[in-house]
Amino acid sequence: MITDDPGTPGNGKWENNFAIAFSHIPNEWSIETPQFDLNYGWGDHIQLNLQTAPTILKRSDHGPIGGLGETELAVKWRFVDEDRSGFDMSMYPRVIFNIFQSSVRRGIAEDGTRFQIPFQIAKTFGRWHVDGEGGPLASSVGRSEWLYGIVAGYDLGKPTMLMAELNGTSRINFTRETLTVNFGLRHAFDEHRILIVSMGHEIRSPAEPTALIGYFGMQLVY
Repeated sequence: MITDDPGTPGNGKWENNFAIAFSHIPNEWSIETPQFDLNYGWGDHIQLNLQTAPTILKRSDHGPIGGLGETELAVKWRFVDEDRSGFDMSMYPRVIFNIFQSSVRRGIAEDGTRFQIPFQIAKTFGRWHVDGEGGPLASSVGRSEWLYGIVAGYDLGKPTMLMAELNGTSRINFTRETLTVNFGLRHAFDEHRILIVSMGHEIRSPAEPTALIGYFGMQLVY
């Protein structure tokens, strides 16, 4: 899902996601394939993260163009544990940048460097799991924004969870809001292989038309 949670892989463990992700508006497709989301547990409460993806952009008036999309580096610190305090809480500072400026010229990536400092909170209620996230997003190009999201998950059984999400961004004064509703499924084949799929749509955006988004990925834990 778009909203992050406070979970970390555990000391010395990897939690890597390989996926196909897309965004679609009329006359345009943007496809990240494969999307790399690599996570390493440095101790039980620290997670190191690297994300990037080759991206294909296809508009109806010309052929497909490709390049490397935005790259993200982040460190998550979970400083509250549910088993001790009744809930999990973390902070997840992140920097988002472009390795190749040509991706900006082609419309594959946004211009500038962005910085996020969101906080995450999560709590379990029996079969229900609720995660929330919020924090500032600053950019070297354009105005600063808030990012926020909430995810509710329900365990159908031990290996399968259904999820629903609201995720958004807005200006600091809460104008020009983009709001997305997203639905997903998480199914664990075993403790090392987990299928994650989601489909969503922007229901509010300052840029028309709103976008359809999707994600199909496999999480490998080892």
